[in-house]
Amino acid sequence: MADWRKFLDDLMTAAKIEEVRSAIAVVRADTNVKVVPFGRRENNRGAIEVATDPARSLIERVTNAHDAPLEYEHARHNGLPVCRSPREAAEAWLDVPMKGGLSALTPKQRQNLAGDTVLRLDPGEGWQSRILTVIDRGSGIAPGDMEGTILSLNESNKIQKHYLAGTYGQGGSSTLAFSRFVLIASRAADSSEIAFTVVWYEDLPADQYKTGRYVYLTDNGAIPVVTAAGADPERGTTIRHFGYDLTTYTASIGPKSLYGALQRVMFDPVAPIRFENAVAGWNRTIKGSRNALNGAVDQDDENAKGPEIDYRIPMFNLSLGEHGEIGVEYWVLARSLGKDGKASNNRPSRAFVDEAKPIVFTHNGQNQGELSGRIVKKDADLPFLQAQGRLIVHVSCDRLAPAAKRKLFSSTREQWKEGFVYETIQAEIVNILKSDDELRRLNEEARDQSLKDKDESAKKQIQRQVAKMLRLVGPALAEAAGTKKEGGGDPPKPKLGPKKLPEPIETHEPPTFIRIVADEDEPIEFHAGQRRYLRIETDANSDYHDPDDPKKSRLNVAVGDDLEVFGTSPLSGGRMRIGVRAKADVAIGTKGSVRVELYRPGASALSDERDYRIVESPKPKEGENQTAFPQFELIPVDGPNDENWMYVTGEADDRDVKRHASGAQMTEGTLYVYYSTAFPRFQNEKRRLEATNPALAHSYQRRYELWLAVHALLKHDDEMMTEVDEDTEAAQELKRQERCRLGVVAAMMASQEVNSGVALEDDQAAA
Repeated sequence: MADWRKFLDDLMTAAKIEEVRSAIAVVRADTNVKVVPFGRRENNRGAIEVATDPARSLIERVTNAHDAPLEYEHARHNGLPVCRSPREAAEAWLDVPMKGGLSALTPKQRQNLAGDTVLRLDPGEGWQSRILTVIDRGSGIAPGDMEGTILSLNESNKIQKHYLAGTYGQGGSSTLAFSRFVLIASRAADSSEIAFTVVWYEDLPADQYKTGRYVYLTDNGAIPVVTAAGADPERGTTIRHFGYDLTTYTASIGPKSLYGALQRVMFDPVAPIRFENAVAGWNRTIKGSRNALNGAVDQDDENAKGPEIDYRIPMFNLSLGEHGEIGVEYWVLARSLGKDGKASNNRPSRAFVDEAKPIVFTHNGQNQGELSGRIVKKDADLPFLQAQGRLIVHVSCDRLAPAAKRKLFSSTREQWKEGFVYETIQAEIVNILKSDDELRRLNEEARDQSLKDKDESAKKQIQRQVAKMLRLVGPALAEAAGTKKEGGGDPPKPKLGPKKLPEPIETHEPPTFIRIVADEDEPIEFHAGQRRYLRIETDANSDYHDPDDPKKSRLNVAVGDDLEVFGTSPLSGGRMRIGVRAKADVAIGTKGSVRVELYRPGASALSDERDYRIVESPKPKEGENQTAFPQFELIPVDGPNDENWMYVTGEADDRDVKRHASGAQMTEGTLYVYYSTAFPRFQNEKRRLEATNPALAHSYQRRYELWLAVHALLKHDDEMMTEVDEDTEAAQELKRQERCRLGVVAAMMASQEVNSGVALEDDQAAA
């Protein structure tokens, strides 16, 4: 007869796969011990092997572990108050405020709550075979309920429990695919029994079956049960994953660590997690990146002061009509500094999100997907903030309509579904970012930080030479490449220097004014379906407007029948924005007004009003599809230690000078071309020439810049004329390889021209 007590104790302390395998062999010597397919499905691989990322897969286990204490509290409070979301439940039963979340708690409060959900990482037999244990102090599972809950697939156990995050009935089963064996043990509250089993993948005879299956142990067809002993947990569930493959997460902290992945994926959890890392020898509280960005610091954090924030817009809600609402907030992190106190090329966003995908969508606090930095770089025209890794955007989807959530989210939570809802939200994010003057100012500031003092005459000379070469392609290209047009003046120069940061408006009680920031003499123009953000200024304090609860707000917005308000930002420093949308069926020529009113206790209301009119939707400008080259700037970058190295590598965190020749950033009509002076083909030839003739070396660099500029302009034009998928690693790698090939060609052409005397003749002619 199997000694189940010994079996359970052995697996609770096992440190190697062989120990688990031996313990299973001992109990299976009993003929009453059988294996049954997981979920009672003979063919269960398809339902289990749905995840591709071991860290994201583990989050499903953590989500269940978070649900368990809420289930326990629900029973303890007799289901009162009725909670319609995990966040409401956390506020009602765990005292985690909905506003502020975990960042509103003290470190001690977070530490105490984290004890209810623990993740422990043990060495095991290497990164490809770690031991991961997930422990919760929740309601536990009775022996008779195990097969219908944690050992089931796609059951509807939580589908009516709005206070829990679990929905799809996977039960965290995707972690089985990354493990060799998984022990699942649970003790229900107020029970003296512990139910448990072990799950693993069983190969079947290849001559009879196409594939194997996942199975678990039973005793006479039932889940094994033992009587709890004094050292056993009083309630809750423990899941030990043996041989968990963490090959892609070998660091202890940072983006390539399990800790970093948990912070990113559990972006805004309803409750904290205690992470015990026995491999690195430390314990930490997982509170999610959002709470860290909002100032939550725990004693065991690697950054005891928290991140330095240059700019922050708190969460505000935007209406998507029948699709419900989204909440949007964003942060601009301060530029990273090196040990010498100077700006470094490290991207600060790496500590909180995937730096290449800084726009994070969450549901119930969990990361459901991310948008590429291309949205920030190109669509929102903030390339320098993206290149420096300073902007992070959070989109909360908690208030989306159920139908919209179904269209947007997948059951694996690893990525979303593209479609109308996805496109609508993406367009809204771009509108928000583009309408923020302070983001524009910070982007210009970041751009100017990257520019070196330049010789204006040399700059004009190379522009003329580039234009000369582009005439081979077409005369219109030369005109757009920074030279004079016939009969015209000099081309417009990019405005350098950041815009002045708007001063906070001094508040008064009661307030004395409110105004819509717009031209008083000209009506605000809308075309059908257009969304605009109107800027408001007032000397009222922030308490006068609550974007989350209009009933508490003392500010009212009245628009004509042709318009509708779809969202407002918080009132901060005397400034806010109001999102106004023109209806799709509005008639051209219609006129009306937009009015804002501010109600003051014990005093008359303040107001301001602006006219609007509906105009025809803009038509494509004649000839806009013709090739047009922008202004350009060339900036040398002195290798990986240069603060501008990030602009050469793009999204890559790579210090290999052989792999990166140049990079380009487009903003406000100017193409900034950053090239590495450490690129071997350029550097070696320049050093050779410097040793014999410094003048030739100088000419060589100028010719190299010329060819890089020509290639960069042509490449930019090609990208504007074609649809390019930049989001994949393969696409990024192809672009890197192409830039290296162009760098090699530029070095060869420059060398030939210098050695043949062509460069000297051209320089003299240009001068």
